[in-house]
Amino acid sequence: MFRDTLTVYKKEIKSILKDRTVLFMCILLPFLFMFGEGKLMSAMAGDQTEEKTYNAYVVNAPEAMKDGLKALGFTGAPDDIDQCITDIKNKKTDMLIVFPQDFSIAASEGSSVSDIEVYYNSSSTDSLMLRERLSVFLDSFRPVVFTINANTSKTYDLGDETYQAKNIVASMVPGFLLLTIVYGIMALASNIIAGDKETGFLNTVLITPVSRTSVALGKALAVMTAAAISSVSSFVGLSFLMKDFQKMMGDAAVSYAFVDYVYVFITIMCVTFALVGLILIISTLAKTARSAQTLTVLPVMLLFFGSFLTSNASLEGALASFGFKNFLIPLWNATYLTKNILLTGFTTTEMLVTCGINLVFGILCLTLISYLFNQEKIVNE
Repeated sequence: MFRDTLTVYKKEIKSILKDRTVLFMCILLPFLFMFGEGKLMSAMAGDQTEEKTYNAYVVNAPEAMKDGLKALGFTGAPDDIDQCITDIKNKKTDMLIVFPQDFSIAASEGSSVSDIEVYYNSSSTDSLMLRERLSVFLDSFRPVVFTINANTSKTYDLGDETYQAKNIVASMVPGFLLLTIVYGIMALASNIIAGDKETGFLNTVLITPVSRTSVALGKALAVMTAAAISSVSSFVGLSFLMKDFQKMMGDAAVSYAFVDYVYVFITIMCVTFALVGLILIISTLAKTARSAQTLTVLPVMLLFFGSFLTSNASLEGALASFGFKNFLIPLWNATYLTKNILLTGFTTTEMLVTCGINLVFGILCLTLISYLFNQEKIVNE
């Protein structure tokens, strides 16, 4: 049986290597997606750090504030205040500040405080951003009633200073990895059996002396090899994405040891093995390649939904309340463990149980595929 399985495996691998579309999806696409995502993040961060020029005006600016307002991007008074307000409404101008003639920072006893009129447009990104910067600037001029954490020699934040940066990485990486790997092999996995069945080629294969179990295992192992290649490609792209992400974070950047990436790679490989097995079951049961591709979306969506749950900070406490049970659920446990590896840490037991359950789940899927192949009804009549 081993020789027959190897023969089918070689045949499928040769077929994959001859198909440029499959090669692109399995080898280049995962890398390009991760690499491109990193460059996109860098470009977005670059736009945010660039000095922004605003179209903003100020009337009756106090001498003490003129230099600061000019640094924020405010020029002198507009020619027509009413027209300026209209332009703000139409997003042609970002902001208008009108100080009262008798403006004072501290109100004298018995008098009302000075009121500053700030006209802005909350539906304009630039206007809203300038308003936030202006609020910080004006706060520096308000009378000091008391201070908070003024002693710089003390550490008041008792948590992990890198937690927020790690949380971003831990929420982002699992979903990206699964997205690139799964979409790279999804079409191949859904078509490799259902496609042969639809064209009638599978009928020919099943009447040959080669055992049906060998055919099933050979096809499955070919897809899993393609998935492994996609995983490697995705992780190469991840190395570039992480470099760009570290640059974007600046002083808040975090670094991981090489062994952390190894743990993530092993976890993702195991869940990919389980997911491919599930997709191959769908491909075996489906009558046509189109129906196989349609149904394949269901387990993929389920896996991505799990990735979304682990990245949702508001659900962190609820998920933690399940404790070790999180590691007993196939597919889901991998996304949960991956976030723990990158964020809070994990135990060897959690790692072994997660990988073991997904491997067992994948083997059970292969067993079911073999069983379905040995049933006469998978042959088109």
